[in-house]
Amino acid sequence: MSYKVFKFIPVILLVSCSMFYDSDKFNRDVWLWNDDMTDTWNPRAKMTSDLLQNYLRPGIHRDSILLLLGTPYLERIENRTPRGLDAPDSLSFFNLDSLSPKEREKLVDDVNEWHRSNSQPDTLMYYPVGWSTIDPRFLIIKFKPDSTAYEFWIEQS
Repeated sequence: MSYKVFKFIPVILLVSCSMFYDSDKFNRDVWLWNDDMTDTWNPRAKMTSDLLQNYLRPGIHRDSILLLLGTPYLERIENRTPRGLDAPDSLSFFNLDSLSPKEREKLVDDVNEWHRSNSQPDTLMYYPVGWSTIDPRFLIIKFKPDSTAYEFWIEQS
């Protein structure tokens, strides 16, 4: 009977440590333990700066990321415009009230065509890192075709 009690002591210690983790340094055990996307006070949020500065580097392989961070919340291929590429001002939605329904429809078609012609398929991993006021935030990792990462950022969903 006492053996069973001692078996759960490490689990209890790990749970209590991760619940009250209040450091901005990356801790793999705390990261792995706190993978719940619904946790609005996720300790991962404080760790992301250290993680991005000291652990995630361009060229790191997907398998190394999985060993470090565990299974992502989501991994998929998305069509995205390259970071830093902004839509032209002519495709702005700021003056919608002054446009006729036909002009609005043309604007939407033009915006969709611009995105279609400028988007590229990107392989992305998503790791939940907490919440902003009302939306979840994710660590996004972008990969090249050879499964090496080359971009990392935090994005509000």
